[in-house]
Amino acid sequence: MEKIYKKLEDLLDTESVKEDDILEDFEDWDSLCIITLITFLDKEYNVNLYTNELKSAKTIGDLIALIQSKLK
Repeated sequence: MEKIYKKLEDLLDTESVKEDDILEDFEDWDSLCIITLITFLDKEYNVNLYTNELKSAKTIGDLIALIQSKLK
């Protein structure tokens, strides 16, 4: 999961992310960021997520939980 946190920090242009951070509070959390994250997860983890699933995540913790549910 460390690699995912690092990717999120890069995509959101921030030094660190915490589970209770609200995604919409990040200026860079937009459709391009979401598509880039979907592509990264598909290539690195063979996880298929859809934009509507990602948009349902409100916090970093929600997003991580969603990703973990797809990894199983």
